[in-house]
Order: sequence, then structure tokens, then C-alpha cells
Amino acid sequence: MAPSERRIIGFDGLRALAFLMVFVSHKAPSPRTEALGTTGVWLFFVLSGFLIVRILAAARTAVEAGASTPLGSLGLFYRNRVARIVPVYYVFLLALYTVRPGDPASLGNDAFKLATWFYVTNFYIEQNGWGTELGHLWSLAVEQQFYLLFAPAALFLPRRRLGALCGILVGVSVLTHGALWWAGAGPRAFDVDTLVNLGLIALGGLAGLRTRPLPAWLARDAALVGVLVLFVTLPLVIAPTGWWLVLGRLSGVLAALLLLQVMQARDGRAVALLENPVLRRIGVISYAAYLFHVPLHAERVLGLVGIDVAGPRSVSMALDLLLTLLLAEMSWRLLERPARRLLRAPRRSARAPLPRRRSPTRAPRFSP
Repeated sequence: MAPSERRIIGFDGLRALAFLMVFVSHKAPSPRTEALGTTGVWLFFVLSGFLIVRILAAARTAVEAGASTPLGSLGLFYRNRVARIVPVYYVFLLALYTVRPGDPASLGNDAFKLATWFYVTNFYIEQNGWGTELGHLWSLAVEQQFYLLFAPAALFLPRRRLGALCGILVGVSVLTHGALWWAGAGPRAFDVDTLVNLGLIALGGLAGLRTRPLPAWLARDAALVGVLVLFVTLPLVIAPTGWWLVLGRLSGVLAALLLLQVMQARDGRAVALLENPVLRRIGVISYAAYLFHVPLHAERVLGLVGIDVAGPRSVSMALDLLLTLLLAEMSWRLLERPARRLLRAPRRSARAPLPRRRSPTRAPRFSP
């Protein structure tokens, strides 16, 4: 396995944290928890950019070494992304749209459903509003749009330009923020707009391309915990002002720094906490858990078998979380992992570059 694709210690714990932030925002909505959930999505974006850009950088390096071609690498990249993301996503949609649990209207109208099939949910929401229990799929649409736009550019441009490409996307995101503000756009546009969010993924990419170590004091446990606490508490503090969606993406810098700290301090106690078996497992199944958690209501499921679980919100949240994680674990074992084994490109060592043709050697000339 290429170094860029190996599991990074502590990252599954961060995925778990991001998912739990989103989960709380949807199960106990308030201005503060909604800001917290949005920040969890942003952490997912930065994490994704960090890992995907490293994979693309390694692929482009192989292209420049003559061990691959841009088109071949692009095909492998998309094949692996499809294996990871697509099967469970479409099974989830098919199950929901067929069974239609609860109020069918909660799944959206026909136009919204069509948008979910083609990963353009964020475009629909930006124009028409939320109005469904599947609005959280907008973030997956942004991710897919990033793959479609960024991967070809990354694999056809020189490897040394990859950082500049990420920097341009960050700049475009900043300019889009300004343009939306100037146009008087509402919070929804700041939330789901593609260009606004691509900057976070690119920011993660810049962190992933960094080769210089952080200063020693930033890699200590105290600094890592401090950055993590600041990242989580900022949305809770700023949310009541109403400015979080407009300015909060600046916290993406903290998220990128956090990833670098976790990589560099992987032997420390803070990273060991992120490697807690429970957090790590939630991180592994976090994709399916993110998909399932919003339309999944434990009281409805248990009510089908005659079990009444009426009680305080804390009880319903705990049951929802337990059921979400149980179904996500089943999805991982029965669908996601087999699909990856079946569809993912086989791992192989990079083949040696083809030898260059040499011009025929001239016979030496001798002076008489």
C-alpha cells in the first residue's frame, strides 16, 4: 500500500468526533448545536482534502516517474472512490425511497430526489431550501464535485503545481464568501455553496502536502488538546451572534493544524485517546452512520414491534445513536467492505518506468 493510503493513527478518532458533532446538531437542534454540527461537517471536509490530495500527489509523482499515465491514474482514483462511496449511498436511497418510512413528504419532492441520485443536492437546497430529512446529503454532493473538478487537474498538471492549485481554491472560496456577502445572500448559501466549501477541502490538501514538521511546542499534547478544544468551543461561543456561517470557515485553519499535530504527535497521550477502540470504531463506520442518522428514529422502529420508548430527549438520542451505529456496523460488514474488495482496484507496486531509447553510439574517431 502506498504511504499516502495507509491509515493515519488518530484520524478515525477525529472522524468519530466530527460525526458526533453532526449527530447532536440534528437530534437536539439549537443555534449552538447547529453551529457545532456545521463545524463537524467542515472537519470532515478538511480531513477528506488532507487524504485525497495526498493520494493524488502520490499518483502524479508516479506519472512523472513514468510508472503510470494521467488517464490511468484518474481511472484508478475514480474506481476506488466509487468503491468506497457509491454502493452504500445508492442502497440507502433505494431503501428509503422504496419503504418511505414515516411521512413520505419528509424525503422531499421528486426534484429533490432526482438531485440526490446525481449528487447535486446542494444546488437544489441553495435554490429551494431544506424541507426534508435528507438535507445532510448536501455535503456528500460537494465532496463528489470536488473529485470531479480537482482530480483531473491534479493528475494532468505538474506535481509541483498541486499546492498552488489548492491555494487557488482557498482564494476562490474567500472571494465567494465576499461575493455572497455583497449580494446579501442568506445563511443557506453560505452553508451549502460548492465554491465556498471547496476552500476547506483544499485547505486540508495544503496541510496534507506539507513536508516540514511543526515546531516542537505545537506537537505537544497540551497544544493539541488546546487546538481541539478551541475548534469545538468556537462555534458554541460565536453561534448566537449569527456570524458563524459567514466567518466560521476560518476555523478550517485550526482543523488543518489539528491534523498535522495528530500526525506528528502520534505517540502522545492525546492521540492515544483518539485511538480509543470505541472512537476508532465509530470513525471506521462514520460514513454510513452519517448517511443513516437523520431519517433514523428509534421510537418509530421500536414502535413497529410494539415497544413504546416515550421519554426525555436524552433517552431518544441515546437510542438513535445506538441504532445508527448498529446499522452502520452492519452496513460496513455486509455491504461496504465486500463492495470495496470487489470494486476497488487491486493494490500493486508501481511498475518500473520504461527505458528511454538511446541514440546509436558513434564509433570513436581517431586522429591520424
